[in-house]
Amino acid sequence: MNLPTSYDRFSQILHWVMAVIIIYATIAGYVMHLVIDSDKELFYALSIVNMSLATVGTILFVVRWLWSYFRPAVKAVQHNNMTEANVAHFMHALLYFLMFIVFISGYLMLENPYTFFWLFSIDNMVEDLAINQFFFMVHRVGCVVLAGSVVLHILAACYHHFVRKNNLFDRMTKSNKYLKMMQYDQNI
Repeated sequence: MNLPTSYDRFSQILHWVMAVIIIYATIAGYVMHLVIDSDKELFYALSIVNMSLATVGTILFVVRWLWSYFRPAVKAVQHNNMTEANVAHFMHALLYFLMFIVFISGYLMLENPYTFFWLFSIDNMVEDLAINQFFFMVHRVGCVVLAGSVVLHILAACYHHFVRKNNLFDRMTKSNKYLKMMQYDQNI
């Protein structure tokens, strides 16, 4: 069976929207800690956008995870050996796990309700300060580990695309129709 070499458009969109949400939320989260005492308005705005995007990200995370079981199969990336393939598989699973931990702990750490994009309020589920503080620490550690894993993911993608020259970026940026046209042009 001749499998496609790139992911379907829906998988690509989910990947890039999640990437933007995670990168924005990571940067905004750390900026919020820098401005918490000096600029309350900026802190509040960043907080609303951060929690609102995290809410969207949580929903998309579930959709993406479920879609991973139904999306069309894609030709596997060529690895040098089985260890490399296992590490790649583990890192992808770790990214999903860390996203889950960060999203859930971010919600459970909230001491007060929050406003979704200034439109409506979303209540917090836990009103015990000790539990909120525990999940705040889980969230902070999870964010650091997730940020490091995202950096490793980006570096690995760059390594595959630019050093190994296996066009890894094409899997998440181009359609199979485009890739077939490019392959046809190269064969002429």
